[in-house]
Amino acid sequence: MTLYFGCDNSFILKNNYLFFIVFFLSLVSSIDNNCYAQAGINSEFEHQKANIFLSQANQESLTAPSSTPLNKVDPQASIKIDTITVSGSTIFPQEDFKTIIQPLEGKISSLSELRLVADQITQLYLQDGYITSRAVINSDSLAEGNIQIEIIEGEIEEIKIIGADKLIKYVRSRVNLGAASPLNTRKLEEQLRLLRTDPLIENIEANLSAGSGIGRSTLIVRVKAAKPLALDFGIDNYSPPSVGSERLGLELAYRNLSGLGDTFSTSYFPRIEAFSDTFDLNFQYQVPINPKNGTITAEIELNRNEIVNGIGEDFDINGETELYRLNYRQPIIRSTKQEVALSLGFDYQDSQTFLQEDGFSFIAGPEKGASKTSVLRFGQDYILRQPKGAWAFASSLNLGIDLFDATTNSSESVPDGKFFSWLGQIQRVQVLNKDNFLIIQSEFQLTPDSLLPSQQFIIGGGQSVKGYRQNTRSGDNGFLFSIEDRFTVSRSTAGQPIFTLAPFFNMGAIWNADDNPNERPNQNFLAALGLGFIWQPISDLNIRLDYAPPLIDLDDRGDNVQDDGFHFSVRYSKKI
Repeated sequence: MTLYFGCDNSFILKNNYLFFIVFFLSLVSSIDNNCYAQAGINSEFEHQKANIFLSQANQESLTAPSSTPLNKVDPQASIKIDTITVSGSTIFPQEDFKTIIQPLEGKISSLSELRLVADQITQLYLQDGYITSRAVINSDSLAEGNIQIEIIEGEIEEIKIIGADKLIKYVRSRVNLGAASPLNTRKLEEQLRLLRTDPLIENIEANLSAGSGIGRSTLIVRVKAAKPLALDFGIDNYSPPSVGSERLGLELAYRNLSGLGDTFSTSYFPRIEAFSDTFDLNFQYQVPINPKNGTITAEIELNRNEIVNGIGEDFDINGETELYRLNYRQPIIRSTKQEVALSLGFDYQDSQTFLQEDGFSFIAGPEKGASKTSVLRFGQDYILRQPKGAWAFASSLNLGIDLFDATTNSSESVPDGKFFSWLGQIQRVQVLNKDNFLIIQSEFQLTPDSLLPSQQFIIGGGQSVKGYRQNTRSGDNGFLFSIEDRFTVSRSTAGQPIFTLAPFFNMGAIWNADDNPNERPNQNFLAALGLGFIWQPISDLNIRLDYAPPLIDLDDRGDNVQDDGFHFSVRYSKKI
């Protein structure tokens, strides 16, 4: 007899989609935010509107440096020019100036023509975004014939941050990344745009004005902090029917808890049929450790499950899981167009299943139902944003090690805590027009080893292969593919989607390592074709109903509405 519990596998499903949640949040500036709420993905940026960064008017308020003594020289007076020397440039090599200065060297010219040369050099800086840098003529060199053109490279002498007192250090450290000398306004605007997408910030404006001297500027940044508390209430049937298919959900997040940009979040998902005996409880704390958004995340997750339907109900079968996770993630490349990041994490998980209050193993591997794993995870992810969509790639190399009393077995074929696996994810969002876009995603796991249930790949359910019950199949290896086409049928007067149709196709399969002694059901390929209905009567409420008749009629199919292909989710989100 093989029993599939929610306790060992439920948290994996969450982690498999964590990367794509981040991916979705990064796309909201180009795609309707509310389209993603059916999976509990609440846009952090829906409140952010077009802000003024370094406007053309603000740029033009910076007066070009000038040399007062030149005003006393007749612009048309003849000037003998032997050589022209350009000094002070840290951006361009001397070779870049030769084509500009050589036509005047060794000739009789005028101040007007020299000024044109200086203007052309200045234009090189302007074209590359150095709008506060200038080339000026040293008046003392005019009489000697060896003309000196000095580059005054612009810099910010002061950054003033107004508003959001608890975020001043946080904002300043990130603005400084784009405010290095010489000042490049393109880099500065890029940092401001990144801050604009930060969930801690509701609105940001910046003005650049002339400072105390030539080439010096003052940057004034006005910041409005986002509401710190986010609440999410919901109900769905994204839980295995064996432990209660309908669950309630309460999620809470408080941002900038200590002024470091940190976030504390918690979630609680009890099952309606077994309110006190079956639940998922999660606590997470994340803190940024550098201005490039490197973060450390600590997480605790507790799962309790009791069989309430089927044969397990008569035998008092239940299970429990405790997960402790520590993870460090560091973006290597980060811009509004793309992001490359690496992560390193460690998970410790302790699980056990019980039969009438005694530890009992239903599969080979755990001893008396108890299993422990200590896993090192090395992650890589990449996001590419484009005008008509985006790509997301994620990869995780997972190594189970013999640490903290991890489960070990003498036989290499029996699942234990020592293993290696690779989890990969690919997603494409393609905008077809303002009312239509595609979501295509694929996920897979490969391993040569026999895995404990907590590390296996899972398919089936409203957040995986729709048309089948939650966690229908699990195995050492597996893949998942889905494509969904979203049509916005109606919008509010503000332009927000009210009703959306979402036809979709999804499929998946699992298989075990060749030497895994645990038997799998005969039918391990799932596929369904269905239609989703997304209704958003108000901005904070998202209702989704999916119907997907299964294309593969399973021999062990049950009589829950999930088995008939019905999945639903109701979510209400509020920021306070």
